[in-house]
Amino acid sequence: MSSSLEVAGYTIYIILIIYAWIVLITVLLSWFSPNPHHPVMRFLNSLCNPPLKLIKRILPLTFGGLDFSPILFFIAIYFVANFIRLSTMAIGQGAATMVLVPIFCLCLLNIIRSLSFLLIILMIIRVFLSLVGASPYNPLVLVVYGTTEPLLSPLRGLLPKGPGGLDLRALLFLAFLLLFYAFVLVTLIKLTNVWVLSYYALDTITM
Repeated sequence: MSSSLEVAGYTIYIILIIYAWIVLITVLLSWFSPNPHHPVMRFLNSLCNPPLKLIKRILPLTFGGLDFSPILFFIAIYFVANFIRLSTMAIGQGAATMVLVPIFCLCLLNIIRSLSFLLIILMIIRVFLSLVGASPYNPLVLVVYGTTEPLLSPLRGLLPKGPGGLDLRALLFLAFLLLFYAFVLVTLIKLTNVWVLSYYALDTITM
């Protein structure tokens, strides 16, 4: 029975991850204005458009003129997939059902870690773009600045431009992100892993 639960959980996990990547690929393809009547695009849109339209209505998420609702949907699918996989694996191996609480926290922390890592990359790119004087009209530059500016706007006017046009706001925020990632997140994830494992130990003692 335990083995069946783990297999079922892993199967659902694979299906959700595949669907999440289909959503991401569909969103990326939409940036290149593909032919919506092409059979491939019709198939992708039929799979992804209904939930994407729903999430845009329920929770519109726009920063710097960019719509992040699809990214939010991707993250939600990824979170649910990992929660199902870890939960069925833990319970299937005999852990107490209360293990679902730390597993939920662990999945949430892993999402925050992934987002933090992405922001670190974007901030590093922004720092280098400020040094080389990249064109603000380049599409990729617009994406980087549109994504990061809402986070940096509270620092506007507090810091001058650095030498060579260096964006000190991005540099300061990058330093904060690196410290948060290296010390706070890593520590919380380690503690949560111990919390998860404690339910295995408790269950073993009970048996």
